[in-house]
Amino acid sequence: MEIYKKFSFDSAHYLPNVPEDHKCRRMHGHTFNVEIHIAGPVNKKIGWIMDFADKKNHL
Repeated sequence: MEIYKKFSFDSAHYLPNVPEDHKCRRMHGHTFNVEIHIAGPVNKKIGWIMDFADKKNHL
């Protein structure tokens, strides 16, 4: 069995040690898209491979 979760997050940064005219010298951002897959045997006690709420502990 396999479960998965898709999410995205934004991050901003700048590079202070590059030349003044470098495009990354100023603050700029990126959007990251993530897709996590968790696969394994079904836990007979709960009927799933893991409690979906517990996946946050593994990210």
